[in-house]
Amino acid sequence: MSQSLSSSATVPLANVRAARLASEAEAIEAAHEAAAAIKVLAKKRSENDRIPFEQADILSGYGLTSILVPKALGGIGASVKTVVEVVRIISAADGGVGQILQIHNVMIRGIFSRPDDAFRERLIEDVLNGKRFGNALAEGKGKGKGGGTRIERNAEGKLVLNGRKVFATGCYLAEWISVSATSDTGPSGALVNRNDPGVIIEDDWHAFGQQHSVSGSIRFENVLLDERFAPKPAGEITANNNSLPGRTGLTWPQILHAAIDTGIARGALDAAVDYLRNHTRVWVDADVEKASEEHHIIKTIGEYAVAVRGAESALKYAATLFDQHHADPQNVELQNELILATATARAQSDHASIYVGRDLFSLTGANSTLGKWNLHRYWADARVHTTHDPIRWRIYHVGNYYLNGVPPDEYGRAARLKREELAAAGAITVSEAASTTEAPAVGVAS
Repeated sequence: MSQSLSSSATVPLANVRAARLASEAEAIEAAHEAAAAIKVLAKKRSENDRIPFEQADILSGYGLTSILVPKALGGIGASVKTVVEVVRIISAADGGVGQILQIHNVMIRGIFSRPDDAFRERLIEDVLNGKRFGNALAEGKGKGKGGGTRIERNAEGKLVLNGRKVFATGCYLAEWISVSATSDTGPSGALVNRNDPGVIIEDDWHAFGQQHSVSGSIRFENVLLDERFAPKPAGEITANNNSLPGRTGLTWPQILHAAIDTGIARGALDAAVDYLRNHTRVWVDADVEKASEEHHIIKTIGEYAVAVRGAESALKYAATLFDQHHADPQNVELQNELILATATARAQSDHASIYVGRDLFSLTGANSTLGKWNLHRYWADARVHTTHDPIRWRIYHVGNYYLNGVPPDEYGRAARLKREELAAAGAITVSEAASTTEAPAVGVAS
């Protein structure tokens, strides 16, 4: 049954003391320890439809929600390679919990490029203390992110936020929620606190997989915004992409999505191996003592492993390129290769997670389909998460680059080119043409 949380409702959030990690090596070690604890919960079928309060607090308690904070601001300033690996490790235990961490890391990047003021200090302190961020970007229908969610002035002249968002990943467990919206001055956004009056979060995400991503809907009913952080004209908006060029701004969430599916694939492979070693009976026609010695099974596990290793290798390569891109953001050839590599990682992880999660039952047998083993969660999570955006468009951009020499781009290329065309004709400003489809959070609830 669906639940709604308004500002008057209370829910345990970051209910633990967050560890302060000292290095990237500690972050990887902490990720493995956190994943082990999350995996114990993930094996229980009874946990499938429950809101993962405990799992989210494990992420915060082990300090994994703050590794992206720069060293100058009190964090460890983890590399992209480390952040991606942490998301992959957690997703191998539970893909939904991995997605909570993924969207948190996407949403907090804008904090670091905000003006250095008391509000930024509060946000950074919240992150360091284990508070989590969620997103409210997607509209229920139509193109784009802002849609019907609006920031405008009420009768008293105060800025208010109204609208409804879906696929609001992590919001049910988040302290801060990044919202995209429209306004009279163009694409805008807001950062609201879950406890602000008028913020109503719904537990209505009832997909057959990724239940622990808590990607339900959220409503905003006359949420007051602080005038100091009012939406600016579109040309003055600074995108939340850590000062990277707009062309690669969406590559950051995409590589983390690839990390989720790569993790799910590894989790499915490990689960299949464990079940075959310990629970599967040898087939009557096989001249061996154990199922793990059957030649057909060995060959198929090898095929699974190749698919998973391919996804992991593609992911590591893309993450390495991303760190190089940070060091040389204006290098166009590096931009091209990063987009192509991330698309490849998305395609490889998409295939591996669905393939292994679906096919493992052909080896493990009928008994493995019983609910007590909860093995179906890998396929269900992979099948749901890989619908995040169509992989066919990732592969299209790769093919169009190799066949026709068209520089690769992230999704929204057609809209971006149209804006550039309008700017060339003088219909819109150059700054408006350069704006990304992800509206930045430039407002904050009072």
